Amino acid sequence: MTNESEALKVFLGDWSAEGTAYGADQKGEPWRSVHSAVWHSGGFFIVQNGRANGPFDTMSFLGWDADRSTYFSWSIENHGFAREYLVTVDGDVWTFTGDQERATITFGDDRRTQTHHWEFRPDGEWITLCHRVATRVT
Repeated sequence: MTNESEALKVFLGDWSAEGTAYGADQKGEPWRSVHSAVWHSGGFFIVQNGRANGPFDTMSFLGWDADRSTYFSWSIENHGFAREYLVTVDGDVWTFTGDQERATITFGDDRRTQTHHWEFRPDGEWITLCHRVATRVT
């Protein structure tokens, strides 16, 4: 396991999240979700499976791409979308940057909370997609 892969362990575990999701009209709706993150065999990549109200089901892969010298996340969801994000880390803040969506995930000092702030750009300008706080269950 590389040092870069070791840093991914903050995502491991079972999490429960609450917050607010927004559409292009910016009308907020309650968000509730659960997700689980485990190591893929070999200990280099994280596999994360999530279920949210809506329904909104996701599966993502998070890891270090040595060829590009960057973290990445690939995500698929039940509405047919597939996304790739380049990921940077600055202390407790992980920033996911994609063509149409971006996010910051900030871990609490105790590593038991993740604060997610997602944005998207339906008309070319970045606006809030959702804001939620996930708490580690296990």
